[in-house]
Amino acid sequence: MNKVVKLFFLGPLWITQITAAEAANATKEPVIALQLNKAETTQNGCRVSLIVRNHLKDEINQQMLDLVVFDSTGGIADFLSMKTGRLPSGKTRVQQYDLPSSGCADISSLLINDVSQCEGAGNISPARCLDSLNVSSRTAIELTH
Repeated sequence: MNKVVKLFFLGPLWITQITAAEAANATKEPVIALQLNKAETTQNGCRVSLIVRNHLKDEINQQMLDLVVFDSTGGIADFLSMKTGRLPSGKTRVQQYDLPSSGCADISSLLINDVSQCEGAGNISPARCLDSLNVSSRTAIELTH
């Protein structure tokens, strides 16, 4: 009987938690997902591969990200700008960039300091693109905004 009582009281809690999680996912704003997928040291520095996914309803004609490169001690090593190019709604793009400041082992993180350009149809603006960024990294280099 004791087990039945526990299930009776825990069952509604479990259902409530799932429902709340599903509701949170349903109300999330669309994002521009940016993943640092790969980093490899080359003769010219550190080559990074980024996956960019436009989950916004509007197409992006051009987007420019202002990045800050931090060295292994957390000090600022470089300032860079990267263009992502045209990103139709629902489009995924993979792009590579060379970070000339040093090898990948000497970079602790990349900060997306700002979106200096974001043009497109509908409600696209630099502020909206910055607010819509969802960043992640699969490498030892942290990606933040």
